[in-house]
This record gives sequence, C-alpha cells and structure tokens, in this order.
Amino acid sequence: MAHYDVLIKNANVFDGSGAPPFQADIGIHDNRIAAIGDLSTDTGGLIFAAAGLSVAPGFIDTHTHSDMSALYNPSMTSMISQGVTTQVVGNCGLCLGMTTKDPLFIFEQRWQAAYGVEISWSSLTENLRRVEENGIATNYLTLAGHGTLRKKVMGLQDRQPDSSELEQMKKELAEAMEAGAWGISTGLEYPPSAFAKLDELVSLAEVVQRYGGIYASHLRNEGDYLLESVEEAIAIGERAGIPVQLSHHKAEGRQNWGKVDQTLERVMQARTAGLDVQLDQYPYTAFMTSMSVQFLPQWVNEGDHNATIARLKDPVQRAAILEEIRRCHPDWDDMSEDSIWYQVMIGVCRSNRSIQGHTVAELAAQDRKNPIEYILDIILAERNMISAINFAISERDIERVLRFPYTMIGSDAVGAHPDGKMLEDRIHPRCYGTFPRVLGHYVRDRQVITEAEAIHKMTGMPATRLKLKDRGFLKPSYFADITIYDPALITDKATFENPHLISSGIEAVFVNGRLVFRDGEMLAARPGMVLRHN
Repeated sequence: MAHYDVLIKNANVFDGSGAPPFQADIGIHDNRIAAIGDLSTDTGGLIFAAAGLSVAPGFIDTHTHSDMSALYNPSMTSMISQGVTTQVVGNCGLCLGMTTKDPLFIFEQRWQAAYGVEISWSSLTENLRRVEENGIATNYLTLAGHGTLRKKVMGLQDRQPDSSELEQMKKELAEAMEAGAWGISTGLEYPPSAFAKLDELVSLAEVVQRYGGIYASHLRNEGDYLLESVEEAIAIGERAGIPVQLSHHKAEGRQNWGKVDQTLERVMQARTAGLDVQLDQYPYTAFMTSMSVQFLPQWVNEGDHNATIARLKDPVQRAAILEEIRRCHPDWDDMSEDSIWYQVMIGVCRSNRSIQGHTVAELAAQDRKNPIEYILDIILAERNMISAINFAISERDIERVLRFPYTMIGSDAVGAHPDGKMLEDRIHPRCYGTFPRVLGHYVRDRQVITEAEAIHKMTGMPATRLKLKDRGFLKPSYFADITIYDPALITDKATFENPHLISSGIEAVFVNGRLVFRDGEMLAARPGMVLRHN
C-alpha cells in the first residue's frame, strides 16, 4: 500500500501520445506523477473520483500573448478554466519581456500601465524573474519577438539594417536565447517586423538554430498572398536549418478559401524533403487584430501611432490612402447585403465602449458615411487603439487544417479574467473557449478528429516539438500537469457577443501537482513554473 498526495481513481486516461485511452488510477506525489495503474489498495490525501471522465495531460497552448497580462492577471482564469497548464508566449514578433522603458515601447508601456504595471526590467532575464516572483497559475515559456528586437535596435523605420545593426540584433537575440527563450517569432504583417526582408530573417534564424530553437511565424500575408508567404517561411527554415511553425494557419477572405489545400500539400513536400514544418490553429471562423493592420496600406503604419494619425489627418495623404484602398479592394465600397462590412465587428475600443460589438456596416450607416471613410475616421478618432473581429475564415478550411497530422492547437489569446477591468474589453471568445471547442464541437459533435488525436495535438505534439522535458504526457516521473473533463459535457460557452464566459465540462486542473481549478471555480494556488530553454 502506498500513500499519495493526490489519487485520481478509475480514470479514462489519454496519455498524450495519440493512443487510445485506457482505464487506470493516477497517483501524484509532490509535483510529479508517481504511479499510473491499478492503485485500488493505495490511499491519497486528496482522492478524486474520475469514473466516466477523461484524464489527459494539461493542455499546452502553443500560441498565446499572455506575456501582455501575466503580471496583472497571474491567475490566468481564462486559460486554466479551459484546461491549459502551459503557455507559449512572445508570439507574432511581440515579446513583452524584451521591451524596456525606452519611449519606443510606448504602446507596450501604456497597455501595462492601464493595469497598474510598470515596465521596470531591462532584459528578458529580469522580466522572467519578475514573472516568477509575482507567481503565475500556468507554466510559462517565451519566444523572442523579432518585432520587439527590431524596434529596440532600429526603431520603426521601413528600411533594411546596416551591418552593425544586424550584428546588434543578433547579439540581442543571442542574449534572449541565453536567458531561456525557446525560439524566435515573427509578425510579418505588423510593423516593424513587416519591414524585414528574407536575408535579415535568415540571419536571425541562424542564431536561434545554434541554440536548438524554433522559428514561429505570423506570415506576411494570410489572404491574397498566403501561398507566397508560406514559401517565404519554408525558405527561411531551409536556409537556416531550423524547425518552422506556421502560426494560426488559415486563409482569410472568401476569395482565398480552399488555399489551405495547397499550403498543407506544400508543408508535406517540405517535410518529405527533411524540413520540420508544423502549424498551430484556433477553431473559429473569425480573426481579431488591429483595424489599422487589417485595412490600411502597410506604408501608413510605418512609425509609431502618432505617425499613422498624422497621415490620416493630412488631406493629401488621406486621399492617397483612399485611392490605394479602392484600387486594391474595389469591393470595399460595397454596402449591399454581401458587403464584407457586415462581417467586421468592432472589438476592443477602450475610449468608446458603446461601439464594441457592432459591425462597421451598422456604424457607417448610422453615421451616414462610406464604410472606407468610416474606417479611416474611427482609426483617427481612437488614435489607432482599436481592434476588429473579422468573420473571414471558412469552416471547411478549419476542419481541413484540424485534420492535418502536424497541426497543434493554439488560442492566439491573451490570458483574461471574467471580472473587473478586463471584463470591459470585447475580446475574442478563443480566450476562454479554444480547447473545449475542439473537444466539444469538433471531436464530440462533428467527429472531425478523434478524442485521442485532439489530446495529442494539445499535449504530446507541442511538448515534443518544443523538447519540453517531462511534460505533455501522462507518465510516471513526469510533472503532474493534468486536466480532467467530462467528454459528454465539455463545451465552449464564450461567444463573440459575450466572450467572458467560462467553458463547461472541465472538472479539475492540476499544475505541477497542485489543484488550481475544480467544479467551475478557480483556487488561489499559483504553482506555474517559468520554463527556460537552456
């Protein structure tokens, strides 16, 4: 007879490998799994009856932006409540831990200051230490952000680095890798990452390759130039000899639906040729990002927000902006029933909450404005601090990408909390519902993939890709990151109209052996660890 700190009884165990489940008990001692098997004669300090429930490794969210909220929302309620126990932050080229007090980072400083946090660190090492000291409920690991790195060295200029600037970026990147970063991310749709050319990206990826890291990319374009953007990512991987991660893979815009068939075929070709390429995905038909990135020509976003605002104010430049938009997107002038503006919803708008959740079509008609003119006016009025949710993704494409054997699950979310100031933001429901939506809607209801396949995409696959030690699988001696859920009841509740709703069906979540969530309630524990690649 053995005694465990926690004893999970009669579980339907998915071990994270993709194999079918098996019946077993799980004993936890301290922060690790001590035994899996028939433990019917053993005892536990906490006994959890799991008959009829699925027990899996804690979910690994391979693509989040929770570095933006880690210091003011350490409970990570939206993440823990959907079964996530480990988060990869620093995606899309933005890494808060690499920012400083320099005025260049005014956007990041204002975001933190709104919640009472001051950027007081001067290096990634100091930032990770502060996250540790503050405590956090999930495990936490970061990528180095190319956009943050470029801004630090070159500002927000649309030009190529000279030799000394490139060497400085390589030096800063090496320091981030030494501090524990797991790779580099790019956000090639966002300034200043968007200004980088292939040679710069390859040079930086080569630095990361020497440390055994990965290259994760928000592609340069996920719509009309999706195929070319995938080719660029593959070229970087081939030239630098580095594993490639295609972030939140999708095809935006009705005219591009179906292109994922070609991109997935191209990924398989690259893999056959020896390049390690994988994807991550969130299971929603809408994306969310800033309005200026979605709708303004790239040159308008060069520099800081003040520079963008100045261009929108200048009559000559505004006319040039309107002319280019209409030339490139003649359908955007349309206000018929098929207009895209019925599919574009205002997301976070902190100085004018009344328009959150309304479509551009509604608001433009209300103001008796052309929709393109309205877009320019609202970006100007909100000083470029406004985002939009765009329903531009095909359901068929989502299922096609989900079935692909090298797709992992990533929410693309900022860890949130359903109370207080964060409740005011009209965020994307993926923040609360990504993982339950896969298991409920796509596994149980639509049977797109099996439960074992889904769990593998959420656990063992990202752990293997990142070379996480002793995580991602249910095995003796592994860390006791465990999610227990009811497969018949697990359902995402968050919607685009009401995004701050906790999912149902998650019965319990353990992080490093500590119970952090049970029966719909968060507990006070913050047992998450900062995981460093080195």
